[in-house]
This record gives sequence, C-alpha cells and structure tokens, in this order.
Amino acid sequence: MNLAANVSSADAAARFRGIAESFRHRTPTGGFAWDAWRALSDAGLWRLPVPEKQGGAGGTWTQFVEAFEAIVSTLRSVGFAMALANQATLIRALLTHGSPAQCDRLLPRLMSGAAGATAISEKGTGTEVRALETRLTADADGYRLDGHKYNISHAPDAQWVLVVASYTNGDKRATALVLLDPAREGVSRTPPQETFGVADLPIGDMTFKNVAIGKHELLGEPAAGLRLLMDIASMNRALFGLLCADVVKPFLTDALAYAASRATLGTTLDQHQHVQRRLVEIEIGVQRTRSMALAALDQLLSQHPAALANCSIAKLGGARDLAQAALHLLAIHGSDGYRRGALATFVADALAMGSAGGTEEMHSRNIFSQMQRAATTAAGMR
Repeated sequence: MNLAANVSSADAAARFRGIAESFRHRTPTGGFAWDAWRALSDAGLWRLPVPEKQGGAGGTWTQFVEAFEAIVSTLRSVGFAMALANQATLIRALLTHGSPAQCDRLLPRLMSGAAGATAISEKGTGTEVRALETRLTADADGYRLDGHKYNISHAPDAQWVLVVASYTNGDKRATALVLLDPAREGVSRTPPQETFGVADLPIGDMTFKNVAIGKHELLGEPAAGLRLLMDIASMNRALFGLLCADVVKPFLTDALAYAASRATLGTTLDQHQHVQRRLVEIEIGVQRTRSMALAALDQLLSQHPAALANCSIAKLGGARDLAQAALHLLAIHGSDGYRRGALATFVADALAMGSAGGTEEMHSRNIFSQMQRAATTAAGMR
C-alpha cells in the first residue's frame, strides 16, 4: 500500500474539495454541519474504499485519504474532521474484522451517512481498556451489557455504536467489542454536553442497563478483542494525526496574508524575524505531522509490525504540533485573535485534541509497550 497521490485519488480529492468549499461559510457554530455531512455522503465519500461486491465504489484507501485531506483542509473544523475520521475507522473495522452478515447489515447504513460512534472512554478509567467497568456477561440467551461510557463523539445521535467492554470467562478476562443499535431497550444517552473545544461535534454519555446482546453482535471473539481493538484504534489515531496537519493549512494561509498586509510604521509583520519564525514553525509542524501520519497509515494498511506504535506517535506528535500552531497563530494575530471568531474557536479546538482519541499518557504507554515488544523480538533473533 502506498498513499502517494495518483490520478484517480486526485480526481476524488478535487471533487470532495469542491463540495466542502460550498459549505465552508455555512458551517454552523455550536452545531454539527449535517448539511455538509449529507452532501459528502451522498457524493459517495464512504463508498470510496469499500469493494463493489459490498456496495462500495471499489476504490482504495489512497483515494479516501486524499478526499479526507481535501475536506479537512477546506472546512476549518476540527470537530467535523474528527467525525470523518471516526466514521472511516468504523467502516474499516467492519471491512477488516466483521462477518459477512455484519457487513451486509451495517455497511449500507454507514455508507449512506448514518453516523456511528465508538464507545471506549469511561469517567473513572478513561481509555485504559484493562480497567474498563462496562461489563459483558453471558446468560442463557446470549449476553448482557451493563455500564457507562463518557465523552463519546456522536453519542447523542449515532445510529449504531461499537462498544468496548470487559468480558470474563472463568478466570480469564478479555475485551469484547459489541456492535450495538443504541435504540435498543436499556440504552440511554445524554444530550450533547458543553465542552471547551469542538463545540460543533455532538459529545455525550451512554448508559447500558441489562442490554440484551446476541452472539452475532460481537465483532470477533472476546479472546481476540484486544488485538482487534488495537488495530481499529490505530486507524483512528493515524487519521487524527493527519487531521491535525490538514486543519491548520487554511489558518496558516490566512496568517501569511495577515502578516503581509498588517503594517506598522511602514513595515509589515512578515518582515519581522520573530513572525517569520512562527510561520516557519507552523509549516514544519504541518509537514512533520502529515508525513508521520501518512507513513503510519501505510504501515497499518500493510500490516507492518511497527504500525501500532507509529500510529500513536502520529496522533501524539500531531496533537502537540497542532496546539503549538494554534498558539503561534494567536500570537501573530495579536489582539485580533482574542476576539470571538474562527481563530479563537480553532485555538480551543486545537487544545482539545490533546485528549481526543486518548491522552498523552495513554499513547506514551502504548509506544513504550511496543518498544519493549520490539526489543524482546530483536533479542530473541540474536
């Protein structure tokens, strides 16, 4: 797999960039841009990487990634970009790990634009999978799901949810992945919660009380659940890293124009070294993050063993570069940047990416674990 651009992916990128451009000035503040979401879905965004035999366009992930970048670098919304990444992650999860029946049941809905959600995080444990308190227990008719999920993107309006739960079979504890219709009896959801950043992405909580779950609703077997989850989450991390690079681009373009036009005593801002340095640092961060995210995606899609660590590195590095870029932009625009508007919203959204998709500590633990595993493997080969 090589995510380098080609003619077909460039065509797709241009088409979806045009759609995104038509909604750029209509993206609502404080509400999800459902009109843009529906237009992109109707144009076949989610069908791009899905094989024709499963109702898709028979394209590649290269085409999707090019389209993703075109949309994200146009719409200027971190929250919308997160939603795109989450939806793509769920589609790949089904294509890679779902049964034929699960794909037949759920892929058409996702490809048509029905929003999905992934419920991992909990209030007391965050995304530490080994400590999750949401439980799947076996009973005579299948399973029962009980627990609470916290700060879940699209929880208030998702049409289906991938729920991560603990499952105990005898003395063995495993990780279960449940494909759940949230309209099911026993599932309750909060309205969108107020957040510091990404106010245009509906985020809320979900509670499960004695929810009946059939065996056909498990994604894979619990014994393999943790391995599958690591693969699924890695896709999300790499796409989050990529969006951290792409979402900065239009704001950097604005900053370059602002610095070239804002003059004091006959000297424009872009003639000052400290302003040039800030602009260059933003560009370095964009290119560094984008290159790392694309490399990590390549590794993941080709099943390279280094992918799990590098997808976390892409997200962790991307969030850091994004936060730094936001602060540089704020400094360049001076007092104008503190006024409520697109830049101020972007700064809050950028800081929110520090915990979206897992905290720095969680990603650091994953990276270190993969480092240890690689070192052990290397030692065994000597």
